[in-house]
Parts: sequence; C-alpha cells; structure tokens
Amino acid sequence: MNRELGSTSALPVILKPVPDELLSSWIARHAGFYGVSPLTMLRHAIPEAKSLRLTDTKLGPTDAGHIARLFRTHSSAILAMTTSGFPSSAARLVAPCAIQSCFACAEQNRGQGATTAVQRSWTEGWRITCPVCGQRQQDKRDAASALTSSSLSFEGLWEDALHGERLIDQALRGSAAGWASPIDIVRLLLVRRCPKPFRHEVSIDHSTVLGAVVQGFDERVAEQGLPRPTIARPILPIGLRIALLAGISIVYQEGPKLVAELQHQTLGAHYTRFASIGAGMSVTRSSPLQLN
Repeated sequence: MNRELGSTSALPVILKPVPDELLSSWIARHAGFYGVSPLTMLRHAIPEAKSLRLTDTKLGPTDAGHIARLFRTHSSAILAMTTSGFPSSAARLVAPCAIQSCFACAEQNRGQGATTAVQRSWTEGWRITCPVCGQRQQDKRDAASALTSSSLSFEGLWEDALHGERLIDQALRGSAAGWASPIDIVRLLLVRRCPKPFRHEVSIDHSTVLGAVVQGFDERVAEQGLPRPTIARPILPIGLRIALLAGISIVYQEGPKLVAELQHQTLGAHYTRFASIGAGMSVTRSSPLQLN
C-alpha cells in the first residue's frame, strides 16, 4: 500500500539501517516501505538526482546534507554509508553491486525485517572478512563453487591475507603508514611479467607479478579458465583474493628490495609501467596513483 510521503522535508517513518548498510540499500528499503521507486525516493531529497548508484560512490557534502534531513540524521552518518571518501585510486576495487555477502549478517538482517539490505562491505572487492562480525565473506558469483580448491590452495596464506586486508582498510580510511600505499602494491602485483620461473618451477603464459610472489596463483587462474587479472580488472573471486591480499602483505613487509627484484621479471611496456608505479610509491603515500 502506498504511504504518503508528505510535503515536509523529513520522512514520517524512518527505517533503522542495519550495521554497515550501503546508502543506496537504505534508500531503496524506504522506497519499498513508501511504495515508490528508489529514484523517486532519492529525488524527494535531491530533485535533480539521476542515479541511485552515484549516491554510493560520488556523494558530496551538500547532497549528503539533503539526504540527512530526509532521514532525520547527520550528514556524516550518510557519508559513512558510502565509498565517496575513498581515494580515486580505489575506484576499481569497489564493485557496482554486491559481489559477496556475510551469511551470518544476512541472516541477522532477515531477523530484523531487512531482508533486502545490502552491506557496503559486500561491494568492497578487497574484503575476505566481514567488518561487522569478523566472519568470512562468501562469494556470490556462479563460479564460487568451482573455486573451492583455489581457496584451499591458499589457506596457508590466510594470516598474510588478513594483514593485506587491514592495510587496504587503513589506506582507504586515511590511516595508512609505511613505505608504500597498498593500492599501489596491488597495481604492481597485477602488472604482466615475462613467463619465467621465479621461486617455483612452473611457467605459464599470461603471468602476473603476483604469480612471482605467491606460488601457484597464475596456475590456479589458468586451471579455472579465468581471465588474467589486470590493473583495470583487480577484483578477484574470494578464493583467489586471498593470494592477492597475501601478496600485498609480503611485498609491504619485505620492502623496496623485493620490488626491485620483481621489476626484473617484467619486460617492455610492462617494465615501464612497473617502474612508473614504483617511482610513484616513493613520491607519496597519501595520494596513491589511480588504477587505470
């Protein structure tokens, strides 16, 4: 049944957000409650709005204030439900829709009547654990079941992967410290390298620098018939993401000496790109280079 929105700027009934809820999800749940489309609900606060998705990724403080008045909260709370504050370097690490979920939190949300709620972390393509309850995220992709063996293959790297996840979290929230941005390390690891053995005996085509750091990564990608991950396509299924996060941790801990060693595993344009990223890492940590 349609519920009247009314002529006032604030909604008469406000649904409580679930922990870590994505702003577009919260808006959409209100739209369902009031019997209107999500975009209509958004336009009740921002008349010129053209995309609900953009509220998650490119929301400015002025529009956040408009939405805050609609939902009778603070603009800081609205902005905290988005990825708008993330540096542009992380844009490709955020998916346009949920690519994973936490089963425990999803069940909790259902118990609270928020069946359709989507948590922000479900779109964050570097996560392997839930920031709300700490349990492992579960891949929603159709290929998830086929990647079970990949996940098990990298199980021994779990602690390193957790460290890599923390490094990215800290960087995206402005508390990074150390000699390099973990976002730049992601870019280094996804540069293509020449197919030569490095710390292991197997050599295959379409090798990544990550495969030189984490034994078996390139082989798993090939076995699963997946496209080689690239700087432009950095989000991996969770089973393989463990390896990427562990690689971040390994490079971060071993430092510039390992970076120099890895650069010699690249050739031509890939060598040039690797060198460019590496040079940028020494210039600044607070403004990492953009994924492109």
